[in-house]
Amino acid sequence: MLKSNDDAEMMKVETAKHAYRPEIDGLRAVAVIAVIIYHLDITFLGVKLAVGGFLGVDVFFVISGFLITGILVHEFNVTGSVSITRFYIRRARRILPPLVFMIVCCVPVAFAILLPSEINRFALSILSVLVFLSNFFWFFELSEYGAQSGLLQPFLHTWSLAIEEQFYLIFPPLLLLLLRKVGPQTTGVVLGLALCAGLVAAQGLTAVHPAFSFYAPTSRAWELLAGSVLALAAMRAPNAFRSDMTCRVIPPLAIAVLCICFCVFNLEVLAHPGFATVPVILATCSLIWFATPTEPMTSALSCPAAVWIGRLSFSLYLWHFPVFAFGRIVAIDQPGGLDMLIWLAVTMLAATLSYYLVESPFRHQVPIHYFAGVMASGTAVLGLGCLLIVSGRIVIPVASENLSELYGAANMDNEALGLATWQPLAALSPKEDIGPWNAVRPSMHEKANLWFTQDHDHKVLIIGDSHAKDVYNALILNNDRFAGTGFARFNLHRKTLAQDLIDLHAAPNFKVADTIIIAPRYYREYRQTLETILAAVTDQRKHIIVLGATAEFDAGGELPLFDWYLRMANARDALDNLNMQAINFETPGAVRLEDDIRHIATTAGASFLSRRALVCPEQACTIVTADGQKTMYDDTHWTLTGAALFGHRAAEAGWLAN
Repeated sequence: MLKSNDDAEMMKVETAKHAYRPEIDGLRAVAVIAVIIYHLDITFLGVKLAVGGFLGVDVFFVISGFLITGILVHEFNVTGSVSITRFYIRRARRILPPLVFMIVCCVPVAFAILLPSEINRFALSILSVLVFLSNFFWFFELSEYGAQSGLLQPFLHTWSLAIEEQFYLIFPPLLLLLLRKVGPQTTGVVLGLALCAGLVAAQGLTAVHPAFSFYAPTSRAWELLAGSVLALAAMRAPNAFRSDMTCRVIPPLAIAVLCICFCVFNLEVLAHPGFATVPVILATCSLIWFATPTEPMTSALSCPAAVWIGRLSFSLYLWHFPVFAFGRIVAIDQPGGLDMLIWLAVTMLAATLSYYLVESPFRHQVPIHYFAGVMASGTAVLGLGCLLIVSGRIVIPVASENLSELYGAANMDNEALGLATWQPLAALSPKEDIGPWNAVRPSMHEKANLWFTQDHDHKVLIIGDSHAKDVYNALILNNDRFAGTGFARFNLHRKTLAQDLIDLHAAPNFKVADTIIIAPRYYREYRQTLETILAAVTDQRKHIIVLGATAEFDAGGELPLFDWYLRMANARDALDNLNMQAINFETPGAVRLEDDIRHIATTAGASFLSRRALVCPEQACTIVTADGQKTMYDDTHWTLTGAALFGHRAAEAGWLAN
């Protein structure tokens, strides 16, 4: 119970807030539906539905800024101040109970289906959620080369909650200071200028580093400020620009703009967040400003179904992503319509139960001391458990016994297999933590140290990205078959190729190498990239060898071919047929690509060797070894076991013999 006069006064303030606006709940419903459709990742006739549905989050930011600023300024107008403590208590009541409940429910599911490497990341993600830093966590996690798909990360969506809480850590005290010092009108001007500056800053950061800008609070603050400025304007001049015509025309126009943006805004094409996001923000603000109960669009947004979904929107947002992620993890094949209907049903059920049993009671009914005790104990247990998992103090059995039996001696954890392929390079460079990052930039050991010795009569430098790493592993694991030959590796990445080539020319290994093997993965712009590399490394004193592309496979879902084939058959002896069937899953165009690369190489006077022939020597492709081990840990990269086998085949084929 509230016991002080101040608390009683604050209760009066709470009840004196602006009249409830059901159309804003309806707008929340539109936003959350767009986000959910986007995350379903439905493709129809080659076109992704709601390709811009992620913009629903930006709509939420504007709504949040509008409502919270309205509450804070109204409190200031009534009491002459703003209780920052009470504000944070309200935020905690709003956010924490359903968030912690969702995490707790997801933990046993994760332990039942995730692999060891995935459990470690899952625990780290929980820690980042609890301290509201998950936007930074997911930026660094998903920026790692070869990172697992974001659609398989149960708590990826919490990045937006982190941004909101980071904003509200600063905004209320700043707003109170401005209101006290300069008054509401000038406060609106200051926040408007901050909005413009934030938009320009977001555009600049997106141009320089779009991935970081997407998760950066500084690139999203202007969207929240747009709602704040709107709230201040509504208090000072609520009827500005409002007429029968504008209130009749603008709301449906605003919804049309939002729907068009949800349908056509492609993150890979347009710079977001930034100037390209302005139509979404303007449409959201316009709808809030011009909505009126007598207008048809406002009435539609205010209908009971839309309002109910809007009230559930936070719980729907919290639950949909982990349900979808776990659904994709357990789905062997590409999810179909029935899978998605089940996901939606589970999401709706979980969100409804969460809203009525957790979110609403803890927000409005549960006494503060009980709320504080439950949240403190719940977050402490979660945090401590995750810390123990991450530190290795406790090990959770994660894969089902049946799955372990199905795989037998084969390692089901592809992430662990992938990390192991960096160990040969890491062993040469104890001062650097060599890992997947070395697929996007060369290590200091590659740039500054000489790997060859006087015992090496033939010095071979392998250049390229992570595929060059695989070739390096294949050759050094068969070192005894290449007597007198020394091997080194230098990373080149297509996006930083000009600088990498400068560093390559300065590297000691390049200066003394007799043979240069060019072994990258060939992307869409492979012709220009390969010709640039050839022009840069061609030297009459060096023998240049270009490797064709390795065989690549696509089973149609998230799983690599080995895992997909084994789980679909659900019988280990099915692997006996995998190698013969594998060629049917090879990415189309492999033969044509090999012929094209051979032509580019011979035109430049370089030698050509077929990398694909090591994986698919005849009318079969080796995905599983004779003793049941994986040769690939994803659709393209070789495991250490695979590299050893393919390197043996390279020696038998006479690679480097002359």
